[in-house]
Parts: sequence; structure tokens; C-alpha cells
Amino acid sequence: MHIRSIAVPTLLLSLVVLAQVPAQGLTPADVARLRVVTGIHPSPDGSAVAFTRLAPRPLDSGPGANRNHLYLLDRDGERLLIGGKASARGVAWRPDGKAITFVRKGADDAHAEVWALPMNGGEAVRVTKTPRGVSSYEWAPDGKSIAYSARDERPKLRAKNRKRGFKQVVVDEDWVGATLYRYDVATGKSTPLTKGGVVNHFAFAPDGSKLAVGIAPRNLVDDRYMFTQLYTVDASGTSPGQRRLAANPGKLGAYAWSPDGSALAYVAGADKRDPHAGMLYVVAAGGGEPRALTPGLKGMIHDVTWPEAGSLVVSASVGVKTFLWRIDVATGERESLTAPGDVAFRTIARGGSRWFAIGSTASHPNEVFELVRADDGYRPERRTDSNRWLAEIRLGRQEVFSFKARDGLAIEGILMLPVDYAAGQRYPLVIVAHGGPEAHFSDGWNTDYGRWGQMLCARGYVTWYPNYRASTGYGVAFAKADHGDPMGREFEDHLDAIAALAKRGLIDPERVGLGGGSYGGYTAAWAATFHSRHFAAAVSFVPFTDIRTKWYTSDIPHEFHQVHYEEKWPHEQREFLAERSPLSHAERCRTPLLLCGGTSDPRVHPSQPFMLYRAVKFATETPVRYVQYPGEGHGNRTNVYRFDYCVRGIRWFDHYVKQRERRAAPLPPLDIDYDAWLKR
Repeated sequence: MHIRSIAVPTLLLSLVVLAQVPAQGLTPADVARLRVVTGIHPSPDGSAVAFTRLAPRPLDSGPGANRNHLYLLDRDGERLLIGGKASARGVAWRPDGKAITFVRKGADDAHAEVWALPMNGGEAVRVTKTPRGVSSYEWAPDGKSIAYSARDERPKLRAKNRKRGFKQVVVDEDWVGATLYRYDVATGKSTPLTKGGVVNHFAFAPDGSKLAVGIAPRNLVDDRYMFTQLYTVDASGTSPGQRRLAANPGKLGAYAWSPDGSALAYVAGADKRDPHAGMLYVVAAGGGEPRALTPGLKGMIHDVTWPEAGSLVVSASVGVKTFLWRIDVATGERESLTAPGDVAFRTIARGGSRWFAIGSTASHPNEVFELVRADDGYRPERRTDSNRWLAEIRLGRQEVFSFKARDGLAIEGILMLPVDYAAGQRYPLVIVAHGGPEAHFSDGWNTDYGRWGQMLCARGYVTWYPNYRASTGYGVAFAKADHGDPMGREFEDHLDAIAALAKRGLIDPERVGLGGGSYGGYTAAWAATFHSRHFAAAVSFVPFTDIRTKWYTSDIPHEFHQVHYEEKWPHEQREFLAERSPLSHAERCRTPLLLCGGTSDPRVHPSQPFMLYRAVKFATETPVRYVQYPGEGHGNRTNVYRFDYCVRGIRWFDHYVKQRERRAAPLPPLDIDYDAWLKR
């Protein structure tokens, strides 16, 4: 039987009032003003750290993206170097430590160039003047030159036609390469170092004689994900061209040279079907067979450095916890330098003898930490406080929760309890499903515009962040557990979590919502259709809803083919893909469904949520709404659209999950009083 809309004006009025009552804890207005550290760059001697911090664009300043401001942290505290309406990118130190450099387009520049801000005072000065600008760069160890990447020129006829207004796009063909150059600071001369392909990232050897370079065959997202290979190039430029260093079979991550330049450590997939670059390898600088240092690791490597001969220092995740490990290059033996604690960190950097990291905890987003030597290794000590006001906010208790799935597999994740949690009371539950699915939640800060955690805790919900099978951080086999079985056993993990939380007495299994973006949006759409009876509401952001057509319209078809679908193309498994697509089960939808997405999404075409919206609307009487964000891609960058999605998701759960009878309530009001939501 279809759920029918009923007229309940008194109930509807109470819901509007509820949305405007300030929460006891974190609110959407608070999340919209959170400042978050995004990058750390220690000085060569370690006496100071340059860092970037996300500066949210206030909603009353008009629509736009957030800015990235540059700060310097030293013994006198932190000070702002680049702020206001400006943003800093490509931050680095000149090797002599006398200036901080960054990429920007000056008033008289035709392109973005490298600029330097002297540490002894004065205005920033331009360092480079290149033919086509600087995309990314790295200083040579001696400070006399810079390696930089730049987009190649368009073919002359194509460039001529574009000037005349012919700006059509020929799909998969209308791209140009990206070349690596060496820029001589004294002469201003740019010398090409690579020939062909697309340079993605690169690193100088310690003596500056060569660089390790990640190169993809084409300037397409799919190629960058799946086909980037590791090369070396001669830094002199006397003979431009790259030489294959290691034939990594799948995705490529971070890498680092040995101190003597004789070898390179790199992070990559275990094989071409590994969903994530998370295993560690080492290869001789002259090439040869790479050696795996972490075979069978039930976790993943994030970042790698090579501070001393014979041992690497890496950041790693094992489940929801993060570690700093020292790894013996000869044996692969691991020594933990940090105990599994409350700080979740991934990015690490060294300056002189000091180590720094970006980390978060359950009580604050990413900050700068220093890793201070202790008897048992290193102890993380926080060095910045970007949101002092958070100390006055009541947050829900966060804990690690695990259970056994129906087939005996251990599943864990992050559980957040309501701010006013009282033992013995059953609460409504919202499951936040991560995307990917090659991603995972760590035991740190987990609240932002698309992950409502603490905002829902403030409104009386239990919030569950599951690392369901197919998540990273538990080893390659666990990450591959969804291959050829999308929304099979991985979705049963969500159902088993509901049962486990109900058995614990925490939640009311009749008041459960599920939300997420990308693969998490696909999960929410599947919950609303195939498993509708279990869910009171679903919020589906940038979701794919029909796998066959998603495959044909996405910018990552090879990643889909190679990683997730057992190397079978859609025409080889039409019936199976249809069976695992929410669109095929639209008529079963009894769960009020909110669909949202950008109109310029290259990953998931806007037709995906649109098709499911129409199908549910025409085949059922279930409440369904589709919200489009103009110009947004695979996720929202604009402040006003981030706030809108944040509020709409919370309002949808309030409307349909908090009380059982609201499953049959009419749609929430079309328009939102944003001013009411901006008040604490």
C-alpha cells in the first residue's frame, strides 16, 4: 500500500517551530564558521611552521567558495601572512629558510607564478616568469632552480578557433598534456624535463640531480586515478624525457627519496583492483623489481617520509585509529612511535629535528600538532586553536563501536550519542554512509556540511558512522569485499548495525534515517527503495541510481571497470547491474526520499538523481524531493549551497524520523528561513 500525504497543519507548524529552536549543542550556523587547518610546511631548520587554514566565507558576504589563508607559527605564536579575500596555494619554504613561497596571479601577471614573502619583512616578490604559468612546483635542494608543471599549449588551430568562440568540448579528446620544467632563478629560463603525458606530482632527489615524477597518459580524471605511473627524469634537462621507475599496477600515492638518493619509497595499490593506494613499496633509483614492505597489512599507509638511512617514518590507519610508524627498510618490521590515542592524523612533515602533523579529535577539527619526543616514542601536542568558541559548545559523546555482522565479520565505526543522552532511553538513529566506498571514518572530528554528526546529536539523535565492508583501513581484502556485490553484504552491515544498536538499547529501530554522498548517496537511495521497510527517511546526495547509465556518463569508467565490477563492462552484466540499481526498485519506495546534487557533476551525471526522483514520484505516493545546486560538481563548494544542503538534510530527518507518524507527513515547506537557522 502506498503512503499517502495527509493534511496535518498543526503538526507541520510544530515542525517549522522545531527547526527554528536553537540546539543545545553544535548548530549548522556553527559548522558554517568552522576554521580548519589544511596544510603544514615546517621551515628547513624546524624553528617555524607555515600553515594554511580554511577561512569560511560568511553567508552574508554573498555566494562563493571558502578561502585558504596563510599563517606563520613560531615561538612568538601565530600570525597571519595572507588573509582577507586572498587565498594561498602551493606553499613551500625557500631552501635557505629566508622566504615562504606560494603560487598566485599578480596584478601584472598573465598567469599564476611563484611568489616569495621574505621572512625579514617587506612585500611579496615574484620569483618566476614562465610562458604558461605554474600549476605546482618544488624547489631544488640548492635553491637555485625550481621544478614546476604547466599545462601544454593547445594545438594552434584549436586555440585559434576558441578565440573565435568555438568552445565546444569533444569528450575524452579535448585535452592537453602537462609538462615538467626546470626554472633557473638567476636567468629566468624554463627547460622542459618531460616529453608527453600529464605530470601529476614530483619530488627532487636529495642531491637535486633527478626527480621522481608521477605521469598519466592523458589529462583525464580516470587516467590520473588508474594509470599514473612512477618515472624518473634528469633534472638538468639536457635530454628531456622520462624513464619508468616502477610499474605500479594500480593507484599511486605519496613517495619519498632515501637520504642518499639510491632508492625511492612509495605508496600504491597492492594490485590493479585494489581500491586505494595504501601499501608501501621501495625500489632502487635505477629501477628494478619493487619490494613490498607491508604485505598483508590490515590497515593502510597515508604518508611516507625517509628521514634517515635504513628506516622510513609513515602515518597509517588501522581501523578508526591512526599511528606514526618507523619501518625498517631491510626487514619491513614496524615500530610504533605513537600510541593509539584520541588524535586522528595523516599528514606528517619534518623540519630540522622536529616533527609536525595535522590532526583532529572528537572535540575539534584539524589543527597543527607537534610530535614531541617521549619515553615511548612521540606524543602529539596541539599548537593551534582555530575555533576557541568550540570549548563552550556541548558535544555528544563519541566512542568506537563494533559488532559482528551476520556472517561473523567484525564491523566497527564511530558512534555519537545525543548531547543530553540518558541511559535506558531509546533515540532516533541516523546512519551517515561514507562515499567511495574506498574511504573510512577515523576517530577524530567527523562533522561538516555533509556529515551532520554533532548537529544531529544536538537535536537528540544517535549518529552512526560505519566502516562497512569495502571501507579502507582494514586491509586490501576487506576493501575488496564489495567487488561484484554492490549493495549486497555491504548493505547488510547497515541492517546488522541497526539490530546491534537496538539490542544495546540505544535506538528505536522504527525511527532510523540514512544519508550520504556519492557512494553514500547510492547507499541512501538503495535504503529508500530496496530496503524501504527499515528506514523512516533517506537523504541522498550526488548519488548514482542506475549503474549502467552512471557508468556511461561518469568521468571514471575505467575505475568502475577495473576496481569495483570484476573487470566486466556494463554490456557483460546488464541484468545484474539493473538488479543492483535503486532505479529498478523505485516502485518499492516507501521511505521519504530527499535527493540533492549539482548540475555540473562530472562524476555522477545530474540525470541520476533526476531519474529516481521522477520514478518514485510517478510510481508511488511517497514524499520525494529533488534539489539541484546550479554549477556545483561532485560536492558543493559554494557557501550558500553547502549551508542549504546541511539544513535540508537535518530538516528532512526532523520531519520524518523523530516521530514515527511523520513518515506520512506532507513535504517540509519548500522555502527555508535561513536567518532562523543562522541563530544560535
